[in-house]
Amino acid sequence: MTPEPTPAEAPEDDVLDGFDLDPTWSPNAVEAFREVLTVRPDIAGPELVALDQAATLITTAEALEQIAREASYVATGVKGQTVVHPAVPEARQSRVAAAQIMARLTVVVAGPRMTNSERGRAAAAARWSAKSERSRKGR
Repeated sequence: MTPEPTPAEAPEDDVLDGFDLDPTWSPNAVEAFREVLTVRPDIAGPELVALDQAATLITTAEALEQIAREASYVATGVKGQTVVHPAVPEARQSRVAAAQIMARLTVVVAGPRMTNSERGRAAAAARWSAKSERSRKGR
């Protein structure tokens, strides 16, 4: 019998080097954490705490999704009726909360910073421009 080969050493991860990641995080949570650090290597303080919370929420959502999947996404209600498994909306809510945190942390602004009003005007202009373009093509 030949001995099992020793697994190759994992390549150094310069992005995560120095961070004490929660060992219970899912691979997707670790990857999300890494991606934010790639975009925002200077992240610290409350933003780093928020990123940690987002990774925990991603892991929670995945665990809840697995529970719901194993139950075929259904449960029995108090009157014996079939209802959506309670883990389904909880998983969704965890994903929404994680996405909101991630969006706040990874905003990349090209060019000078815009105020909320300026962003709103730009979005409205783009929206109306697209609508008028569609209406001209439809005529």
